[in-house]
Amino acid sequence: MLPPIFLFLACSLLLVLMLRKYFSALLCAFLPFSVVLADAAMTPENLYIRDALAEKGVSKGLDKSPELEKLVVEFRKDQLARLALQASLDEGMPDFNARAEELYQARKDKQYHLPLRLRVRMLEMAASGDKEAATRKQLADIRSQVSAGKQDFKAAVLQYSEEPERKLSEGDSQWFSDGQKPDAIYATAEKLSAAQPLSDVIVQGGTAYLLYFLDRKEAETRSLEAVKPEIIAELQQEYRQDQEKVVLDGLREKFKQNAKM
Repeated sequence: MLPPIFLFLACSLLLVLMLRKYFSALLCAFLPFSVVLADAAMTPENLYIRDALAEKGVSKGLDKSPELEKLVVEFRKDQLARLALQASLDEGMPDFNARAEELYQARKDKQYHLPLRLRVRMLEMAASGDKEAATRKQLADIRSQVSAGKQDFKAAVLQYSEEPERKLSEGDSQWFSDGQKPDAIYATAEKLSAAQPLSDVIVQGGTAYLLYFLDRKEAETRSLEAVKPEIIAELQQEYRQDQEKVVLDGLREKFKQNAKM
């Protein structure tokens, strides 16, 4: 059986390791003795080991040791310091509504304008060199089967497409806008609609494609009401970062002054 001193050291070490994870890097910068409770990322195994050792420590009366009491006192100071710092960051927070409206107008055309976005299902096959004619014919046959209702396009993608991730993506292009796909694909996808969902065979860069319409979102500019909370949150975060620097720099300066006395 382990001597009590070993149990105490084991419990103390676990406590310190658990407590250290709690504080942010910011607080650690000016509180070198930071210790905190274990976070939710601890595995069930680690939790079991901690609790088992803690129970042994209690059975030995180690929970009443001066060393543990000192750790608890330091932990409480760290927590109070963290809460005080957080509270100070919002002191004097201005109303950013007017500034948010100014930034919206300045950013509207570039940052908040959304271009036409397209989404299609793509069937891809190699069509380089002497393969092109045969691939065009095969895709034309598939197109005829889909148009006649004899073949489901998604099923055709899973069966014939040579795109490596076809089983995972099922040929779904996800949303894209001009410049995010080859020009021929974008130009073809732009012409598709629910009424005319199936493209002709197109070939670009040694690959042949059939496209099938899934959805489209017309170009739009996000409204002030939609983005205002984002802008205000951004301004508030910048304010807190500035306040943080002011508070910590002030404390560091006081420390230097006190050290000279």
